[in-house]
Amino acid sequence: MRENIQHKTVNITTTDEVEGKVEAVFSVFNEIDSDNDVVLPNSIKSGYGDRGVAMVWAHDWKDVIGRGQIVQDNDKAVFKGQFIMDTERGRDAYNTVKAMGDLQQWSFGYEVLESENGTFQKDSQDVDVRYLKDVKVWEVSPVLVGANQNTETVLVKEHNNNPEEIKEEEEAPKKNTGKRFSTEVDELLIKLSAVLKRAKELTALRLSKEKTLSEDSTEVLSDLQDSLQEVYQDIDTLLDVAGSEKEEKDELDDTTLLLETERVLVETLDPEL
Repeated sequence: MRENIQHKTVNITTTDEVEGKVEAVFSVFNEIDSDNDVVLPNSIKSGYGDRGVAMVWAHDWKDVIGRGQIVQDNDKAVFKGQFIMDTERGRDAYNTVKAMGDLQQWSFGYEVLESENGTFQKDSQDVDVRYLKDVKVWEVSPVLVGANQNTETVLVKEHNNNPEEIKEEEEAPKKNTGKRFSTEVDELLIKLSAVLKRAKELTALRLSKEKTLSEDSTEVLSDLQDSLQEVYQDIDTLLDVAGSEKEEKDELDDTTLLLETERVLVETLDPEL
């Protein structure tokens, strides 16, 4: 059956970290895509019937990351699913999709049960297309680029493991959303992991073509490395200050420790604060 499977991509996502939930537009109707296909309303159904549909990574059937249901209206088909958060692979996939945000696109693997050739008007010109009238979907996948560029992640929900707000964080100046410090750190790590994963994928792709990373990509990674080294040094300094009260309690009085902390903050914090 795999020989008959075709793939189609779109770009909209949302997620819920409490249960690893995700909501994504994976097909948009009455639009011509890069395969010169036009998916018609009410044409999509799951190959598994009422049991839902599988979610795999980039159409790899050996890389199952979740499952969900297909919901559609006259404009689009939406995948409402859940990552398998009990597995490391499911959690990694969830974190990647969450970090990618509106850059994440979606695709689906399907069999065509009924189609019809015709024309579709695009930019005031008639284009030869295939109208998909009856499609059996076997899987929905997060991908880098889809056939339809209007697919996207709609929702990815977050979970706060510690519901109690820390008083010092509430009193500290906040430049934008007022998120907890631990939440900002978690989000940064997720984004960094996504960037590194993307760099590895690009490197693997270039190597498969017997090429190395482009000069631009190499320069960007070099700049990132320099920035991370600076960040590491700053964090190391802050941790030294944080630990100094315990390690040198008999040597440093409160006033000395306060002055040292202020010095580090002046050197490391954004001057706008």
